[in-house]
Amino acid sequence: MLAHDLLASVAGTLVGFVLGLVGGGGSILAVPLLVYLVGVKSPHVAIGTSAVAVALSALMNLWGHARQQHVKWRCALVFAAAGTVGAVLGSSLGKQFDGQKLLVLFGVLMVAIAAAMVFKKAVAV
Repeated sequence: MLAHDLLASVAGTLVGFVLGLVGGGGSILAVPLLVYLVGVKSPHVAIGTSAVAVALSALMNLWGHARQQHVKWRCALVFAAAGTVGAVLGSSLGKQFDGQKLLVLFGVLMVAIAAAMVFKKAVAV
């Protein structure tokens, strides 16, 4: 196994673990790990690559939760449909930006989300 593949395996395991453990965060880790640990040169390629990795990891996460009836299917399908539209729009816009600027935007977004999570109470549905 090449060093690159080993690093990708370690990073992928971490992303899948975090996604399975807390239900999110895998995609927040995936792009930085691909760029800074695995060595993917282009942030655009890292974003596309992470989309595949996170989607497959999320599918396995879904399977385990669905088996235990931990899924609100109507909510999930509406959320996924809206997310799909957002993903198409976001990926189209993202291709227009320099990759390094996208990484900065990504970092700012991560800090803002972390701050919102720390300082706001969760809303039960």
